[in-house]
Amino acid sequence: MGSVLLLLAISSICYLFWLQRKQDERAMAVARQLCQQQQLQLLDCGRSGHSVRRINGRLRFITNYQVDFSGDGESRAEAELLLSGMRLAAFNLPAYKI
Repeated sequence: MGSVLLLLAISSICYLFWLQRKQDERAMAVARQLCQQQQLQLLDCGRSGHSVRRINGRLRFITNYQVDFSGDGESRAEAELLLSGMRLAAFNLPAYKI
């Protein structure tokens, strides 16, 4: 019985790791697409944490990503990308230098 629980725990951890990697890849694709739409140069996209937020009146488990971009090719600015599962919840783009 103990070995079955250990195997179940290890399998669950591996599955959660796999889901997080898949979400990281999705965030990079979404960030690339949003930067192309705004004619920005994507520099970097990385996970900055998790939170629970109210979106459209419902509590959601949100993964926060920090997106670094450049509007003029010389400066660097930070945007915030929020994913709920594999869906875009919000993209907060600050004012940037053109």
